[in-house]
Amino acid sequence: MVESIGNFDEYINSYSADLQKALGGLGGESAYFARRKVQVLAKSLRGRATSIILDYGSGMGALIPHLREYFPDAQIWATDVSTLSLEHLQRSYPYVHIFSPEEIQPNSCDVVVLSCVMHHIPTPSRRAVVGSIQQALKSGGSLCVFEHNPINPITRRIVSNCVFDEGVELIQKRSLRTLLKGVGGFAPQRAGYFLFFPPALKAFARLESALSWLPLGGQHFGRFTKTN
Repeated sequence: MVESIGNFDEYINSYSADLQKALGGLGGESAYFARRKVQVLAKSLRGRATSIILDYGSGMGALIPHLREYFPDAQIWATDVSTLSLEHLQRSYPYVHIFSPEEIQPNSCDVVVLSCVMHHIPTPSRRAVVGSIQQALKSGGSLCVFEHNPINPITRRIVSNCVFDEGVELIQKRSLRTLLKGVGGFAPQRAGYFLFFPPALKAFARLESALSWLPLGGQHFGRFTKTN
């Protein structure tokens, strides 16, 4: 069973309100943040196989409509330790294939996405979780990880104000790469920072590609390919 810091079943009825409260004045369109992640993902995966995309730690499915928009020909799979979140996701997006983490078959996925999931996994368990994801990926498949940037003070403030982030340990970009290197069998392909601009300034989001080297973005991203 995959461990998680925080029981998301407790927040199934208040998740959106709790998130909006934590975002405060940056909230605007909360879907903006999920959409930006999928835009970064689509750019990174351009030209690569995306027949099956697994949203690992999908929660209530914030990424799902954007994944369908940007990858219309892909099967979208989802898994999470929160049963109630998956039930909500299935009602909202019946086209998604739902699995428990233990049901994911080896060598079945072209892409696995972890969207702000790693910091909810206890540090001692992270290598085991990445190892299970590696098994789920096809050879040459992509593991794509999005995480909060602990260097960014606004991000740290949002996390500290978020009730379901209580007790989490944020992971830096270089630490994520070290983790994947320690597991083995992954080759880093692309990494950078994004979410420099809040929803109110989304017109400037096109500039983020040029800023991806700057460690001040609200989140960071890494894509790694399975080498065996």
